[in-house]
Amino acid sequence: MNASLPLQNLYRLNLLMTIFINLFVFVILIISKVESITFVVMTFIRGCIMIYLLGLSNIYTLRFWRARYPQSHKKGLFFRYLFGTILSLSIYAILIISFSILSGKQNELSDQRMIITHFVSYVIFSTLMIVMQNQVLLQHSKTQAELENMQLKAAVSEASNFLLRQQIHPHFLFNSLTILKSLYKKDTEKGEFYLTKLANFLRASISDHASKISSLQTELTLCMDYMEMQKIRFGDAIEYNINVSQQARSKFVPFFSIQVLLENTIKHNALTEENPLKINVSDDGDFITVENNLQVKSNKEVSTGLGLANLAERYKLLSGDKIDIKQSAESFSVTIKMYENENYNH
Repeated sequence: MNASLPLQNLYRLNLLMTIFINLFVFVILIISKVESITFVVMTFIRGCIMIYLLGLSNIYTLRFWRARYPQSHKKGLFFRYLFGTILSLSIYAILIISFSILSGKQNELSDQRMIITHFVSYVIFSTLMIVMQNQVLLQHSKTQAELENMQLKAAVSEASNFLLRQQIHPHFLFNSLTILKSLYKKDTEKGEFYLTKLANFLRASISDHASKISSLQTELTLCMDYMEMQKIRFGDAIEYNINVSQQARSKFVPFFSIQVLLENTIKHNALTEENPLKINVSDDGDFITVENNLQVKSNKEVSTGLGLANLAERYKLLSGDKIDIKQSAESFSVTIKMYENENYNH
């Protein structure tokens, strides 16, 4: 249980229970047609004072117990209930004696029947107060746990996002620089074009994406730069088509999600001019799909370990949604969800 206490909620509960219980007693007395209105009013006032002070004594016990035993355990709980019972029973007894003396009914203090009545009343009120306070503590603990869990998920997701940005560079950058060097020797204009696309892609990949999510339009722009570089590298051995509606482009997807899917198709499929790899990106409602003809190659490129499993985990952490992977003898596709806003609500 968290070391903090929802004191404001406990004080509010104490006040509400004091009012509710005594209003209930007040109504019972009125229905019973007690002749003395003074007796009814005094009973109401006395009841409010007694129950409110009982609640305060329990809250004080909670604060003292939590300070002494920050982590909940059996010894701490035993101390809380023992100390709380002694304190609240003492306060209740003092109040009973005081009210009896003030009202001139000292004889009630020796009346066994009245003593039993007062004791039963104390047990009922005290038990009810403790049960309700424990409920507040339980709810507070649950809320704190959910908050910590959300913060942990956000931290893990951010770490995953950071890892993605860091690990996407080395192998890709090595290939890109090699291609760039070759292009400048053969075709300076094409080399300039490739360099521009590479700069745009790298700038986007190292930008600060604190939200871990970007608009689909931004993601597609990044993917266009990436695919143009792949076209220069592989020529007619690769074909791609982005068929996404304008409405879908205003939606949001996890940062680098589409690019990872495109990279995955190139990494695991054979590319030849005779049998080009054909990639299609399209949307359908709240979902976007990256599909390619299946041409699995035997010698795969070195993998950074960031692929579908990583993307699936990112979706799980962000919103709990799953990615849909389909494979047949002719094609392979991955479908992911788009979100209406940056809060990636379901």
